[in-house]
Amino acid sequence: MEIINIINFSAPSTSNTFAKLIMWLVSITSSVALGVILFTLFLKLITLPFDFMSRFSMRKNSIKMEQMRPELEKLQQQYANDKNLYNQKMMALYKKNGYSMFGACLPTIITLVVFIIAINGFNAYSHYQNKQYFYDMSISYNNAIYAGLEIDGEYIAVNDEGAICVNDAKILEKIGNEDELSFTPEGKDYQIIITNNIVENETEYFTVRTSNGYIEYKSNKVDGVAGNIKEFSILPDGLAATDAINKQYNNGLRNSAGKTFTEMAAEGQSAADFLSSVGSYQAAETFRNNGSRFLWVKNIWITDSPTKHPVESDWKSFKSAYDYDGANIESYGGYKKLIAELQDEQDAPNGYFILVILTALSSLLTQFVIGRSQKAQMELQTVNGQGAHTQKIMMWMMPIMMAVFAFFYTAAFSLYIVLSSLIGLCTTLVINYIADKKFKPKAAGENEVIRGRVYIPPKKEEPSKADKAAKKKDKTLEDGFLSGLADKKKHQRGRLK
Repeated sequence: MEIINIINFSAPSTSNTFAKLIMWLVSITSSVALGVILFTLFLKLITLPFDFMSRFSMRKNSIKMEQMRPELEKLQQQYANDKNLYNQKMMALYKKNGYSMFGACLPTIITLVVFIIAINGFNAYSHYQNKQYFYDMSISYNNAIYAGLEIDGEYIAVNDEGAICVNDAKILEKIGNEDELSFTPEGKDYQIIITNNIVENETEYFTVRTSNGYIEYKSNKVDGVAGNIKEFSILPDGLAATDAINKQYNNGLRNSAGKTFTEMAAEGQSAADFLSSVGSYQAAETFRNNGSRFLWVKNIWITDSPTKHPVESDWKSFKSAYDYDGANIESYGGYKKLIAELQDEQDAPNGYFILVILTALSSLLTQFVIGRSQKAQMELQTVNGQGAHTQKIMMWMMPIMMAVFAFFYTAAFSLYIVLSSLIGLCTTLVINYIADKKFKPKAAGENEVIRGRVYIPPKKEEPSKADKAAKKKDKTLEDGFLSGLADKKKHQRGRLK
């Protein structure tokens, strides 16, 4: 009998709380993109009070700073060559006007901490999910082999992951000390055949097969209990006719070309090679149906980049990329079998930097709006206006930094950054509006701000009775002039004399 290996890819797990939250959101929505959106909204709800405190304080300070502009500009001119003295005078002015430099610090720090936690959560979940895809693929691959055993639900059953499992304890309890036993499971029309007390190289084994199947399961025994050696073998032709593999109750196995074992056997392919090709095809279909695609991105848990591919082409790269520390499936070529029908996914670009660019643009827009709302602070917090220059540098540095994050992390994380930036932009505009409504009327009334300076229009005085009479007389003269009744009047320098 020819031994055929199942692929023992280790089931992944994660202890990261945020990764588990993403996992739960994706599971209840059945959509990775929608799960990421809900996760973004959840984090924004957590940080919203802190964002409000921070940005409200910033906007309030900006309004107060605009009020102090004339005095601060005067101080800038007066102490242009004495930075320290300017700072002292500025701090005294701050205190006088109730300006607080630290009101926005703590909320900003909390928001930054949540951002770092989100990075770790996405990173942990991306590793978990990519390993989960391959675990599911290994189950699909193995099912081509498991299909050679009939499922009765008690002695041979399907576990929670969809893998067919032989219940060793039930089998050994059923056969007892007998060397061989055949029995028909309740409600079935086939037999389960157990062979016991097989000794090879001083190790005791038992085997299980079904009368309609083409696979024999073999396990060792240690003190009457099943051990950890599990093997699957294709039954010789005398026991399992070729048509057993083709029967509908054995899943009607066909390879990627839609051919049965009968057709492939006629071309000289062995049963083991045929089952391996069917397993690879089923593994590929499982990967393609796993829901990891997002618009143009083929695997949302890998970066949106043409330099990356949806599937790693070799085992070493896979282990390194996703921190896999489970069973070594490459010792029998397991990884190559799993990706044998995924050639396109090994070569195709995973994306085109679109989300990376969108991440940078959304961050730039956010920085622009924040910069505009803090313009007064940036211009007046230093004696030479250096803060404004620093703000311009930050306006470009932050988008570049976000783009770097988007490049090195996953497309799902990039989607989170874009959504988070847009939500942050909207909340900033709303918070600025609320702050303006609350503080601007008290700060400036009907004053106008022209070129960064507060312009107070002069009050218009009510004309006196004498002025009104003079104006009425001028009007009468003008009407006479226009009607031709003032021809004898002299017109000098635009006035009637």
